[in-house]
Amino acid sequence: MPRQHVCAEPGCPEVQAARRCDDHQAQRERARGTKQQRGYDAAHGRLRADWAPRVERGEVDCHEVVCLMPIRRILPGQAWHLCHDRETGQHLGPGHASCNASEGGRAAHGG
Repeated sequence: MPRQHVCAEPGCPEVQAARRCDDHQAQRERARGTKQQRGYDAAHGRLRADWAPRVERGEVDCHEVVCLMPIRRILPGQAWHLCHDRETGQHLGPGHASCNASEGGRAAHGG
């Protein structure tokens, strides 16, 4: 059985395996906006679709400059994002979702 957590939203007593209860996770997703509102266009979707078969076969390494995982290879079933260069906006290729999120956090906080 997965480890259970209290919802991460202050004051919410719900206990579940996910970080947030379903209601608070839905609220958070609505606040983020749609993919299009966040700047992901049809070309981004096509590029992700082009990479997906190779990623799912386990043929692709993480393209983030700093990979946080024990191995750079993105294993079948692992969550992944399309990484991009913050300066040029050009896509670098797939990366582990956690590596991409960490890079975004470093960039947002001047690291």
